[in-house]
Amino acid sequence: MVDGDHRRPLLASYENAAAIVSAIDPGQLGCPTPCPKYDVAALIDHLVEAGYRAAALGRGQPPPPGDASPHVELSDAPSRLRRAATEAAAAWAGDLALSARLTMPWGEEYTGTPLVDMYLVELATHAWDLAQATGQLDRLERSLALPALDGARAMIKPEYRNMVEPGAPFGPEVPPPPDADDWERLAAFMGREPRIPARGRS
Repeated sequence: MVDGDHRRPLLASYENAAAIVSAIDPGQLGCPTPCPKYDVAALIDHLVEAGYRAAALGRGQPPPPGDASPHVELSDAPSRLRRAATEAAAAWAGDLALSARLTMPWGEEYTGTPLVDMYLVELATHAWDLAQATGQLDRLERSLALPALDGARAMIKPEYRNMVEPGAPFGPEVPPPPDADDWERLAAFMGREPRIPARGRS
């Protein structure tokens, strides 16, 4: 792979997310998550949708505008994520996918490399959100946190923070604890308080 190519971590992030989702108890679906727009159930829907959007981008298909995500049953979500991973692996297999240019619904044009970063960050951060909300931080794959943090630093410009409304599409960076691990540093960069559990976690 070429320098800055995060396709392998992107594909691994699907399995990481599937492992987290597969261990969620149905009684936790209404719990809040560190991502303020979503409870656990809604964030699962969003995560699965993001997985398929990432695969579509590799095929040269920009995602539709908006942030609507169809509902996914908890029992189906892990297999849906793994199916999206298979599609993404095929879509991003050739290096031409990294140089292709796509215009996103908000009007900015990107090549494939920052789009891979964008969805690596999306899948990894929301896997952390779900792990934090449901008591599964020990299930996070350690090797994914640093590539996701590198990707976040590469693609999130300061002006993106609070651009739409407070916290959207990204909140202000939070200072990480001095002894923070890579997952906590990613969460803090993405505007989460890495050591404050989501309320209502069971």
